[in-house]
Amino acid sequence: MSKFTSADIERLSKLLSDELELHEKIQKLTEKQTQLLAKDDIEGFDSSLDKRAELIEKIKGLHQESDTLMQSYVSDTASEKKSDSIEKLREQIRKALETCAGLNDENIAAMKEKTEEQAKKIDEQRAKGKGIGGYAQSVPNTPEVFDKKT
Repeated sequence: MSKFTSADIERLSKLLSDELELHEKIQKLTEKQTQLLAKDDIEGFDSSLDKRAELIEKIKGLHQESDTLMQSYVSDTASEKKSDSIEKLREQIRKALETCAGLNDENIAAMKEKTEEQAKKIDEQRAKGKGIGGYAQSVPNTPEVFDKKT
């Protein structure tokens, strides 16, 4: 007989539902990050990272609460029929994680590309600055150069 009660199943289902909701919010936020990167809205992207970190912290809190229940569920239902609702929620969470991971990888690659582009622009500006600085040093900036009558 299983030690995992129907109350435990209800509580674990609630925790997993809450977790799934947070993962879906992260997924939408990750999709928004893709759009922000495409528009070069780095400030918006940075702000969305803060929101994402908050959601991740909430998920961690849920994990702390659900970890013991999940371990009991897995061990107590190993040889018995598992709860369809819990298994469905676990699968939905797995899919949301996979989707977010794929989108996140794309966003990381896009951000790396943008970083490299900015580094090239900075290098180009430095090279121009050195050229202008060299020119300024070769031409004296004194009044007699401009005012002296020849």
